[in-house]
Amino acid sequence: MKITLLLTLTVLAGAVSAQEWTRFHGTDGSGVSPATGFPDSFAEKDFAWNTPLPGPGISSPVLWGTRLFLTSETSEAGQRVVLCFDAASGKELWRVTDQFSVYGQHQFNSFASGTPCVDADRLYLAWTSGGTMKVMALNHEGKKLWTGDLGAYAEEHGSGSSPVLAGGVLVLAKDNVGSDSAIIGLNPADGSVVWKYARQSVRTPFATPLVIRQADGREAVIIPGNPKAMTCLNASDGKLLWEVENPTPGDRPVASPAVAGGVAFMSMGQGGTGKASVAVRVTDAQPEIIWQMRKGLPYVPTAIGEGQRFYMLGDGGVLTCVRAGDGSEVYSERVFTDKAYSSPILVGDRIFCTGRSGQVAVVAAGDTFRKLGEGQLGESTDATPAVAGGRLFFRTKTHLMCLPSAAKPQP
Repeated sequence: MKITLLLTLTVLAGAVSAQEWTRFHGTDGSGVSPATGFPDSFAEKDFAWNTPLPGPGISSPVLWGTRLFLTSETSEAGQRVVLCFDAASGKELWRVTDQFSVYGQHQFNSFASGTPCVDADRLYLAWTSGGTMKVMALNHEGKKLWTGDLGAYAEEHGSGSSPVLAGGVLVLAKDNVGSDSAIIGLNPADGSVVWKYARQSVRTPFATPLVIRQADGREAVIIPGNPKAMTCLNASDGKLLWEVENPTPGDRPVASPAVAGGVAFMSMGQGGTGKASVAVRVTDAQPEIIWQMRKGLPYVPTAIGEGQRFYMLGDGGVLTCVRAGDGSEVYSERVFTDKAYSSPILVGDRIFCTGRSGQVAVVAAGDTFRKLGEGQLGESTDATPAVAGGRLFFRTKTHLMCLPSAAKPQP
């Protein structure tokens, strides 16, 4: 029997690419970086730089080479900005202003919620304005290359899914309760529609697609939803490869999927609590739900897949590790007395868990729970950190900060 679902992240020993964090939750959405040398405990004095932002936001930084890109609200109603910083110094290089029509959203959401994605040529952004979804591409100097209107987007809580690049296509989940709900693939060069896969939702998912590699080497994307728990599409043409039903169709996917040991995992919930999950193994192109769990689940934070394990940071501050093959619990331990909306990341052999108040817990990866230390960001945050070039970047409510590795950061 041939397993056709494969983890895409391949880390070469000793090799750390400067282009290692180009979208939400890192390479392919795995949340994993091979970087090492970061302290287990740290405070504000340990940051290489700490740069103020023009307003709040919950989007994450992305990087290409020495340039770091981020979105932010401003103090002006109906205005947000795209920012570019020098990763080494934190100096702002440019900003581009976007005007939008204010829309209703959840009290914990933001008008700067979706994380951009970036490649060698362009920075791509997808966000909502009024009742529509917009998309825009800039070059690395901040010049607008193209913009697009993807049509109606109906959701009272705002938006949250981020764009991803896969199979030479820019993939966006315009998944909502409206009549024109769809997953859309665009040509990154000009924004023209390459494919469109219609998918109606019972409750709008906010999850970002996960990129996986098929047995033949082609890239595919997994998009959570309801009533379908996971829909897997070939990235280059939008062809349906497989999908499985959501066991609790009334629950909303906010966390993105994760993959470990040939198993794809996702959780869903409502009311600020993870309530259900599915773990799927795909054999000879046929998906099978092999286990489910209903306790210790994240609702907002995305899980990490590593080796034969999944690490899940619950919204209430408990880190749970389960075996990918059968969902059996390895441990479930509290890492802080705080809520968490930021997704955990695995940096080398350390798991960084960030709480809403700005507390960071550093936990050793592996079958034994060991809390190694704590960090303090000094203010609240809901954004997921980023890692590139020997630097760890945190975005708080009003600041962007850089924690250097003991290993010499790349220029």
